[in-house]
This record gives sequence, C-alpha cells and structure tokens, in this order.
Amino acid sequence: MADETNNVTTEDDVTPETPEAPETATATEEPEAEESALQQTVSVKDSGPACKELTIEVSEESIANRIEESYDQLATDATIPGFRRGYAPRKLIERRFGSSVKDDVRARLISESYSKAIEDEGLDVIGEPDVKNFDEIELPETGTLSYVVEVEVSPAVDVPAFDTFEVEEEAFEVTDEDVAKEIDSMADRYGDMASIGDGEVQEKDFVQAHVNIYAGKDAGDDAEEIGHHHGVYILVNGEKADYKGHVAGIVVEELGKKLAGKKVTDEVRVSMTGPESHEDDKIKGQDITIVIKIEDIQRVKPVDMDKLTTMLGVESEDDLKTRIKEDLQQRREREQQSKKHDQLREQLLEKIDFELPEKIAGRQIARNLQNQAMQFAYQGMKEDEIEAKLADIRSENEEQARKDLRLFFILDRIAKDNEIEVTPEEINGRIYMMAMMRQTRPEKLRQQMQQSGEIESLYMNIREQKTLDKILEGAKVKTK
Repeated sequence: MADETNNVTTEDDVTPETPEAPETATATEEPEAEESALQQTVSVKDSGPACKELTIEVSEESIANRIEESYDQLATDATIPGFRRGYAPRKLIERRFGSSVKDDVRARLISESYSKAIEDEGLDVIGEPDVKNFDEIELPETGTLSYVVEVEVSPAVDVPAFDTFEVEEEAFEVTDEDVAKEIDSMADRYGDMASIGDGEVQEKDFVQAHVNIYAGKDAGDDAEEIGHHHGVYILVNGEKADYKGHVAGIVVEELGKKLAGKKVTDEVRVSMTGPESHEDDKIKGQDITIVIKIEDIQRVKPVDMDKLTTMLGVESEDDLKTRIKEDLQQRREREQQSKKHDQLREQLLEKIDFELPEKIAGRQIARNLQNQAMQFAYQGMKEDEIEAKLADIRSENEEQARKDLRLFFILDRIAKDNEIEVTPEEINGRIYMMAMMRQTRPEKLRQQMQQSGEIESLYMNIREQKTLDKILEGAKVKTK
C-alpha cells in the first residue's frame, strides 16, 4: 500500500524562492481580471405592511467563480515565508487561507446578491435589511447558497391631481402697533438681566431653580428620586402662552400661575403624569412630582431706543421702524405660506391612505423633531421658543406620530415624481437666513449644524417646502 503521506505537499517539498528575472523594456502590467457576473434567482413575497421577504439563491457556478477569484488574488498578493510573492503553491495558499477565504466570499456574496436583488426587483428599500439567521448561513461545498432577507420598502402612494387641492389665505397688513410691539420685544431681548432680590415672580421673569423629580403622585422628598437638575432657568409665561412652562423638557400646565408671586427660597410642587413620549421610562406615562426650589429671580431691564439703534446698526428710530416693518412683512408672508402648507398637509392625509411599515416609526419621529426645529428656526423663533415647541410636540400621542410618518412618505413620493432636489446654494441661503435671525455668523452656525447632524434635516426641510410649493402651483387658492 502506498504511503499516503507521499501525496501531502509541505512547505519543504515545494520549489523554493528563485531569483527574480530582470525587468525588460517590454514588461507591462497585466490588467485586473473583471469580476464574473453574479447568477442568482430571487423570489419576493409580502411579509407585512410595506415589508417584503426576499429568498435569494446564488448559483453554484457563481460561488465557485468568487472562490477562484479570491484565490487568484491571494496568489498574486499573499506573502508567505520562503516564497517570492506570486509564486506560492495553490495548495499551500488554500491550506493557509481557506477558512478566511470562505468567510470573505460568503460575506461578499450575501452583500452583492442582496444589492443585485434590490436593483433587479426595483425595490425602494428604507432602513437596514434583516438577514434571517445570518450567523448560521454557511458557504456550501457544493450546491447553491440560499438565504432569506426581510426589508421595509416605501409604501405605495397614489397621489391625486394637484388641482383637487384647495387652500385659503388671509389678507394681512403690518400696522404701526405691530412695529411698536416688535420694538418692545427687541428692547427686552437686548436688555440686561438682573436679579430682583426679595421681589416677587412676575410674567416674563426667569426663575433660576433646583429641580427634583420624584416618582408618584403628591410624592414627598423621601420618595424615589428619578431626576434632578441644578441651575435650571424657567421662563414664566402668562396668558398668551396659557401659563404653560417647561421644566427639564416637560410641559407643565399653568406653571406661570403657580410661580407668580413666589420669592427666593420658596418651593413649588407639581403633581402630574409624565408625557407618553418621554425618553425615561420612569417618567413616561407615570405619576410624578416635580419640586421647584427657587434660588434666584431675574428680570430683564429693556434697553433704551438710542442704545437699541446703536446695537442694531441703524441711524435713527425711523430707520429702525422701517427695517422692522420690512422684516415683519417678510415674516408674515412666510407664516402665510406655512399656513397654506399646513392646509395641504391635512388634505394630503385625508385624500391618501396606505399602510405604514412598523419598524421605522421611532426613527422617523426623531427625524420629525429635527425637521420641526428647522421649520421653527426658519420662521424666526428664538432658541428658547423652539425648545418649548419641541417639548409640546413630545407630548403628542402615537396617532400624531403616525400621521407625521404617513405625510413623510406622501411628500417623498411627490418629490421623487417631480424630481425635486435641493441645491447647495439653497442650503447655504437658509443657513445664512437662520444665522441672521439668531444673530450669529453663518459659518459658525453651519459648523454647529454639521457637528450635530442637522444639515440632513435642513435638506429634508427645504425639500418638503419645495414639494408643498409645487403642489400649491396647481392648487386652488382663495383669499379671504
């Protein structure tokens, strides 16, 4: 019987490294071999609202081709002691790298076949694919590679003709009274904040406080503490804002009334139910008690007209009034456009119905909050007003969140059908406008937005507005 060890190739049995042949003038690099086309079969079936299940089967020939291509590349690139690059025997390469080659080919085939299947089937995938039992998928010695992947896709949306939409707009005029109110507001904004000592809290004051949040209704200080915040500033709102206040991102009803008349060292206790959308499970939908311990009361002393005109770089009070009137005119126009957009949003939801994919709701809610923040900033709201609005939005119920998600898909479909895109110039222009409203440098604001990931939200916000403007071009508009 022949000795089986005679058929085993070892490193000592193979041809050792030989001197390299000298280069000649005619030597040229061989072009890289093109990757062979992937052969596969795909079956698609519905697996839920806006969800597809794909069964992908890669042919045995494609598997063999990818393995061969990997070994060919290794034969060229692999460095093995005792052998010149490109001259190591194939069997040695297979023995050394076989396991990693199979893992690499398996991952590549899944990635390539998935991408090809999505493209061939024309699926508009959203979110990440869910490859079933990914860790159990193995590259077969013979036969095909088969696996199942589930994906969420953009739902089918049928958009009616734009002339079926009808919106109303209100005629408006910027009055001298409007200008005077804006000047008073600016005088407060540029005024100096000062502690009032032993005075009592009034509307528009800022209360600096230490805030504790306890679990339970009418909880005492011995209850479980689920949150505490030092140096919190609370704006005391009046009737215009329904006396609502915002404490640690939580909307507190009639907080302005509860704080009015209080002094430093006084304590205000509020028993309430935490908002359903709060990120902390101990607060979300739970009975809580918020304890506000007043540490300081600060009030704004408005600047006088001379100082205000100097700070704003205008020559006189009349120039300031003219400038403010122009700004208010532009702001009202944007507000009017925003109201027409709101009417369109309502009608789009009424006219278009479809089922939503379930898994992306949470991600979309977060994007919606950023989008709303961009919209409020564009309307000229100050940062504290934006935070207050976002706190209100967090209190909305799940039904509203689903409406927002449906609206996103509707507008996305219309934008794609009408090839609506956003240019870099439009993004830069919006950043410039927001920077002017916030009284900061555009380049500084852009840097902040890039660091916080808000540029994408700004892009989507502009795209949505352009899409709604496109609908308005064909809609019926009535002035009342």
